[in-house]
Amino acid sequence: MGIVKNLLISKGNDISYYDNEVYRNIKINTITEMINDISENSKKDFDINYDKVAYITIDDGPSKYTDEILDILDRNNVKATFFMINRNMNAYKDQVIRIQQEGHGVGFHSVSHDVKTLYKTPKSTFEEFSTCRDTFNEITGETSNLIRIPYGSKPYTPEESYKILVENGFLVWDWNLDTEDWKSTTDNIISNVLLNGRNKDDLVLLMHEKKQTVEALEHIIMVLKERGYQILPITEDKEAMNFWNQNL
Repeated sequence: MGIVKNLLISKGNDISYYDNEVYRNIKINTITEMINDISENSKKDFDINYDKVAYITIDDGPSKYTDEILDILDRNNVKATFFMINRNMNAYKDQVIRIQQEGHGVGFHSVSHDVKTLYKTPKSTFEEFSTCRDTFNEITGETSNLIRIPYGSKPYTPEESYKILVENGFLVWDWNLDTEDWKSTTDNIISNVLLNGRNKDDLVLLMHEKKQTVEALEHIIMVLKERGYQILPITEDKEAMNFWNQNL
């Protein structure tokens, strides 16, 4: 029996009894072993707790990895939320259409992804996200007001820039679990979710379109299901969760 399986099923799926320092020093076994361990558990029905919700959010796309990500989500009957950059939407229009048609959450992640440009004035902040929304509409005929501000809504976003977005109907979403996938190995990404995803009824996972993220995604989905989370896309009828609202 591998380490991941031990962590998932010991003590009723609660790994909080592990000392954090000890846990950090555990070397997770190979991805092959993790696949075998989690696949064995996945054969049973998951006991989903509808009071516990996880949102898998994926930034910076679309990209060359989007189709792989969508295939994994489809295979596991899971919907995620994609916060997309304007130039990437124009470069990967087929993937934008697929994201929308397959029922995933759709949001925007700015034009410049540069704080100096984005926050030059409150108007420039508003115009960047309006441009993203217009591009999405041109590609799909649909619209969205969901956004994620690059690097989060705090500490970089000036108050006036935040206010103009909210006043114009944009719904700002941050996160409460940073997988650190942009700088981590696949094993470390999974470890971050195992350790930092405990004891939260609402999880908003921050992920990016990276090779190591693709390799970790299916395992993360299985971990969330093992822990009883309902995995949902973000929709506009949900209260925006961000650092300004202090509801994360």
